[in-house]
Amino acid sequence: MNIIDVFLVSISPLGAGIGVPVGIVSNIDPVTVIAVASIGNLLPTFLFYRITDAIRKFKHVSWYLDRAHEETERYREKYGSIGIILSTLIFGGHFAGISAALIGISLQRAIPALFMGLLLQSVIIAWLTCIGIDAWECFGGYLQI
Repeated sequence: MNIIDVFLVSISPLGAGIGVPVGIVSNIDPVTVIAVASIGNLLPTFLFYRITDAIRKFKHVSWYLDRAHEETERYREKYGSIGIILSTLIFGGHFAGISAALIGISLQRAIPALFMGLLLQSVIIAWLTCIGIDAWECFGGYLQI
């Protein structure tokens, strides 16, 4: 597996959760894997914003989205970018990007927060992968699979 494969897996809904461990197990530099997976996972966000602009043209959907925008106003004001970062960590980049677009957070405000969340998510996954590899090698002499 090479870095292009990590990028393509990260663009998919599997995201960094699969792309980062596969890249690290394939002996690609972890810093490179983290950067490529974060960028790959961020790219579909631009598509999500275009799709939600098209969806807003439908009357019933537009009413629902305007209502959701009003209901989430106080949370957006209270948590702002930190809320986007946390939702990215919990739910992943695709869901956080779609929800940010649907509740009306501007692309210029959402992209930096989404990228920070994806970067943090990739770092955590890389760290857990390295711990798992170390544990596997540590017990490798005893575990015969």
